[in-house]
Amino acid sequence: MTGAPAAGDRLATLAAWLATGGWSAAALLAALAVGLLAALLLPGAVLLLPLALACNVAGISLLALEAGPQAALRSLLLMILLLAPLVLLGGAGLLGPALLFAWLPGLAAGFALRSARSLPLALVVLTALAVTVVLVVNQTGLPTGEPEGRQALVDALVKLNPRLPAGELDAALDLMLQLAGGLLALVLLGAWTGGLALGRSLQARLRRPGAFAQEFRALRFGRAYSLLVLTAVAAALGLRLAAGGLAVELALVLALPLLLQGLALVHAETARRGWWRRLPWAVYLMLVLATPQIGSLLVILGLVDNWLDFRNRPLR
Repeated sequence: MTGAPAAGDRLATLAAWLATGGWSAAALLAALAVGLLAALLLPGAVLLLPLALACNVAGISLLALEAGPQAALRSLLLMILLLAPLVLLGGAGLLGPALLFAWLPGLAAGFALRSARSLPLALVVLTALAVTVVLVVNQTGLPTGEPEGRQALVDALVKLNPRLPAGELDAALDLMLQLAGGLLALVLLGAWTGGLALGRSLQARLRRPGAFAQEFRALRFGRAYSLLVLTAVAAALGLRLAAGGLAVELALVLALPLLLQGLALVHAETARRGWWRRLPWAVYLMLVLATPQIGSLLVILGLVDNWLDFRNRPLR
């Protein structure tokens, strides 16, 4: 008697279908695209939008990694055929731009990782796309909504916690609007990075289990990238919110890879030195609970690691 397949086995099966390309990959990608559209349209499902985007990027990046350019593009064309009924029903207005934000990063990072076999390079490609989002938003702007909607949001937050001063909430909303491009790009970059990590992890499960964990522990962006981030941070500190906060937005986006390097260093040193094996997960929890503080510490850790190379220092 055999039981239901384990979750890992099911993931490996789905990964194998994606890796082969063709109709099986197109059907899976179409299902992921429908999930992304549902996250955009269904009430309350918008909270799942980053997860839906990450899953789409994971599927596209895995296809690009395994099948190659021609097979990947052929599978995407087949997927478009499967989605034709949605297009005819009028769903193309949202689905097209949404898929662009999943397909382009997934293909770009997947092909970069396939050709150069460099996880840092693939992540830099995603970061460059996020920087492009910042620049485009600063040139074109984002819809700010009606003043009544803005006031309704402030009133709703005050009702949830009457101790929150409405004036400070309004000022916080002003700051968020000034940094809207950077915050949007940061959310997108986080979803793209998670999707690429999931796609590469699934590929490693098929080809060489444990390979992605080794790649992530070895993640380093180098001194040149650190100097770029230091320049962006210096500009952000000097200009603050001048020119709409562009310097601050760019610094936020460019710092995310160094945060990942800091996390990678925690994983690597935990394994190398035999520390408490749950330590990385404790760091993830603290990152969620105190994002600005722990995130800044991880960025500094990644920055310093590019000069001191902690992972290659002798054990004492």
